[in-house]
Amino acid sequence: MALKATVDIASSRLDAEAAPLVDALVADRVATRLAAADPTLWGPPARDEAGIRLSWTTLHKTSRPLFAEIEALRAELAADGVDRVVLAGMGGSALAPEVICATAGAPLVVLDTTDPGQVADALAGDLTRTVLVVSSKSGSTVETDSHRRIFERAFAAAGVDPASRIVVVTDPGSPLEATAREAGYRRVFLADPHAGGRYSALAAFGLVPAGLAGADAAALLDEAAAVAGDLAEDSPSNPALRLAAALAAAHAEGADKVVFADTGGCGAGRGRPVLRVHLTDRLAGLAHLVKAVQELS
Repeated sequence: MALKATVDIASSRLDAEAAPLVDALVADRVATRLAAADPTLWGPPARDEAGIRLSWTTLHKTSRPLFAEIEALRAELAADGVDRVVLAGMGGSALAPEVICATAGAPLVVLDTTDPGQVADALAGDLTRTVLVVSSKSGSTVETDSHRRIFERAFAAAGVDPASRIVVVTDPGSPLEATAREAGYRRVFLADPHAGGRYSALAAFGLVPAGLAGADAAALLDEAAAVAGDLAEDSPSNPALRLAAALAAAHAEGADKVVFADTGGCGAGRGRPVLRVHLTDRLAGLAHLVKAVQELS
């Protein structure tokens, strides 16, 4: 069965308010222009910046060479008895691999905080079986660098060569790359500098930690490629345009929270992905959000 994504807007009122926005997006050829990485899409003031921020639109193609490198490193680590992956990263450097691994059932320890308890938990695992992935786009994230330094000391205290157990993901020319080269870390993966941190799920930032943890990175890109054509169509049925219009219509009414729930159609081999979206208003409390998730599930 061909992979097909849809967006169902449960509220008829919201659907009606989103409809003219979808029509406007179609008329402006937003989908095809975005797929073509057209930097004029946001107008003249944003053109220069947009011109160096849009390579995320082709990551489902350009990230494929990473597969061989990830699998080779995973095999090397397995041969060394290393099967525990800890990811040190903040924000966009941690969110995508965490979701990918949770969806795939791949074990990944995510360290995206300086909370002493969580840092201690990450260090409490068997360090003789652990590899640390240090992930920072800028290469200067203070929290992530503190994780790197404390793991270096912990590895050494456990009788493990720190350089052999640290893998780095960063942008070319970053301070972290320089540190990694100087220290002789196990591997340095250089990410696409033109894909923003929040848009890097299918770049090295998402794929390297997830792949080392055992998630099928190739299948993930295959699924992205399978829906890329639909997302690039200037059509009212384009799920990306429908979702964008629904979010915009709800925001215009004061909504500032969104809950996404997997209704069972998402994930490899489970048929057509269907995304139902529940938008809450600005006064929604935690209990309401929990109830919304339960209703969608």
